[in-house]
Amino acid sequence: MKALFAAAALSLASAAFAGTVTVSRSDYLDDTGDGTSFVETGLSLFTLTDSTWVSGSLKTTALQGVRPSIDIESVSLKNQTTGEVLSWVELVGVNWAAARVGFEEWSFATRQLDAGAWTLNVTGTAFSDKDGQGFSAAMELPEPDAGWLALVAVGGALAATRRRKA
Repeated sequence: MKALFAAAALSLASAAFAGTVTVSRSDYLDDTGDGTSFVETGLSLFTLTDSTWVSGSLKTTALQGVRPSIDIESVSLKNQTTGEVLSWVELVGVNWAAARVGFEEWSFATRQLDAGAWTLNVTGTAFSDKDGQGFSAAMELPEPDAGWLALVAVGGALAATRRRKA
């Protein structure tokens, strides 16, 4: 029974996230054949009332059955309250000089963000005249009391383990 309590407490702690906040754009077209640049600034993501640990990812997207033709050149988060700007890191890239299609992925490693209204900025180039080319960004935000819940869950698991050994 104690082991069941410990397992339940740990599963509650791992599920203590408010969820995923997403923002997507899929309307980039290139009618020139040479690539059309785009700049998205101030895409509203979330507002934090306290400092919070956050992580995220951005992936290029296209309609089903079509590979993306979007070169993401930079991604950043901006705190509209303080002016702080945090850059993302490209994990998967494409050699756009050799190919005009491919998937890209950018990451924002888990870090503590200050309170404020946070927005997303994305710059890139579209290389396709097909509809549905773009990107999708997702940010993981914890519940306000997730830290305390995790601490209680770990404490309960340790107490159950110690009682079993005694």
